[in-house]
Amino acid sequence: MAEENKIKHVIPKKALYHAAFNWETWVQCCYNYERMMGMACGHTFVPVINYLYKDDPDGAAKRKEVMEREMEFFNVHIEFGSCILGMAIALEEQKSLGEPIPGDFITSLKTSLMGPLAGIGDTIYQGVLIPILLAICIDITLTGTVWGSIAYLILMLAISYVFSFANFFFGYQQGSDAIMDFLEKGVLDKLLLGAQVMGCMVMGGLIANYVTCKCGLEIVTSGSTFNVQETLFDAVMPKILPLGFTMLVYWLMKKRWTSIKIIILIVVIGVVGGLTGILTA
Repeated sequence: MAEENKIKHVIPKKALYHAAFNWETWVQCCYNYERMMGMACGHTFVPVINYLYKDDPDGAAKRKEVMEREMEFFNVHIEFGSCILGMAIALEEQKSLGEPIPGDFITSLKTSLMGPLAGIGDTIYQGVLIPILLAICIDITLTGTVWGSIAYLILMLAISYVFSFANFFFGYQQGSDAIMDFLEKGVLDKLLLGAQVMGCMVMGGLIANYVTCKCGLEIVTSGSTFNVQETLFDAVMPKILPLGFTMLVYWLMKKRWTSIKIIILIVVIGVVGGLTGILTA
């Protein structure tokens, strides 16, 4: 009875590892505005596609249909979205074995999952993981050694590949039910909220440590010299100018200023402030 209920597989582990490697390594190579990561999804299926419909007389046409379906529009966070690719491979495998799985069902699942997983992936990676690693490794590099940059490269590669592979096989082995259960229980919202709070804390620390903006104005009276930076700004709130300048840049980004315009504005403010003495190093 146990043998009858056991799920059959026709794709060997070696091909699955190759597929997971293709996704993590080459996912951005054919990124385009028409299909985003659609080409990468098709490339991920290359190592496994020939194991599907092997004994089917119409196998070539069905494999072509699979590749066309998997190359449709798709966009997600690379590491967090790898489970969707594992799930898609598992569903296509079971479909090739005769399970009544509509092709539209596979496409709909991919589309419905890519948004939530992209949100949490971007928040955790770009808002928490990357800033923390950069802060640590930049401090190491500032001591005069290159090991900080090397450590960052190794750590990011190791974390990305290990998590992507683990997530890929989670999607392949557990399927859509486990992923949907994970989302429906609210675990995603809790993780997202925690990542957002931690991201704000990390960015606040980075602003205080790496954004420099000091006022150079001094008011000289008959009896003393009033240093605006030390006597006013530092007394009210240390690092208030770096915070204010960062919030200005953030506001400009919300106003859809391009990065080039913001960089030019920073250069102009720095030059004018330095020449007039309003700003100092």
